[in-house]
Amino acid sequence: MLGPDFEKSTGVRIKGVIDVGFSQNDNTSDGISPKQGSGNHPITGPADEGFQLNAFQLTVEKQIKSNVIPRVTPLPGPRPDEFSWGFTAELLYGRNALPAAMFGFDQHWGINRPGNVDPVEAATNRDNYLAMPQAFLQAYIPVLDGLAITAGRFGSGVGYEIPPPTRPSPNFFYSYSYALVAQPDQVSGVLLSTNLYRGSAGLLAAEFGVAVGRQNWQDNNAQQSVLGALRYRTPDMQTWVDYSFMSGDEQNDIDHDIQMPVSRILADEGLRREHHSLVVQHQLTPQWKVIVEGLYGRQEGDRSNAIDLVTGQPFSGAHYRGVNATARYKYSETLEYGVRLERFEDPDGFALFPTTAVAGTFNAVTLGVNWNPTPHVLVRPEIRYDWQSDNGEEKAFANARDDRQTTLSVDAKYYF
Repeated sequence: MLGPDFEKSTGVRIKGVIDVGFSQNDNTSDGISPKQGSGNHPITGPADEGFQLNAFQLTVEKQIKSNVIPRVTPLPGPRPDEFSWGFTAELLYGRNALPAAMFGFDQHWGINRPGNVDPVEAATNRDNYLAMPQAFLQAYIPVLDGLAITAGRFGSGVGYEIPPPTRPSPNFFYSYSYALVAQPDQVSGVLLSTNLYRGSAGLLAAEFGVAVGRQNWQDNNAQQSVLGALRYRTPDMQTWVDYSFMSGDEQNDIDHDIQMPVSRILADEGLRREHHSLVVQHQLTPQWKVIVEGLYGRQEGDRSNAIDLVTGQPFSGAHYRGVNATARYKYSETLEYGVRLERFEDPDGFALFPTTAVAGTFNAVTLGVNWNPTPHVLVRPEIRYDWQSDNGEEKAFANARDDRQTTLSVDAKYYF
């Protein structure tokens, strides 16, 4: 943003992205007004129908010089022998800032009222919000085979897709998978990243950290969560295998502020919540790439002393699992096609809240295109078909009026 000379002399880079979109689904005639917010739920990304400002985001960063990129990948090549430090700070305005807000940090900023304190306002109106999704320090220490430390507020690195609109990004499609809704987004804490092995069999890195909890700067139960990952790469970097997880007691207790909707359980003892993700990526040819993710999660419950704050009923526990697969074909330097298939089983109606509390299985097929007419512009049209199964009579789409939906969406990003 300030030019290469500024970055070269200081190591600091200032960049930004504007992401605007338009979406329409086939359920509008069922009595849902396109002017109402969250008209596409439980689909996220293009949460609303019609035009929407997804994000206007500014980032100030100074990258560390390391042979392991925290939350991303180990790197080949020699180990840097000098200490390095860096930081990242992001400021986000738009529709995407509502789920990006963190309790005890920006969740209660006055500019975000009344939606940040009124769930009905947040769910039904098209207000834009302001958030600071990441604010962390990093350091690289030339010990072991390279060690990086991340401290502050940062994305968890658990799962495949990520919420930020910046690049590089694994997100091919405008809409997100159900897996992203279920996985932990941001945490506040400390994460260690180090290489375990780099040799003829490939690269292997490990990560481990301690955090206050999901989307949590101000603790809601005086208990910590742990997160971590194992990341393997073949010697040619054409195959990536990532196992990542987060686990900890994340229920609300009566001695701390209740933090809805991230935590919807109230109990007087610790109830563990965990999420596990296994992602395999392979570059088949210079044109073809495939990605497959399997995931599992659970929330402990105890019917005698745990209450579900959504239903008001005793809570005995919940579990969920899912699989999604993406194939991408690079037609040219400016044009790429993709398809994503997903099945997400949420028999207790727990994992996808607050986008929906309907129990059952959610299935989706998404076809999309990435078009880069210039190095600074990315356009992503897509068509997506979602349907429910194993849901009895409960319907999640069109404000509980339908069990399936076809959605046409397109967004345009301008990077600067």
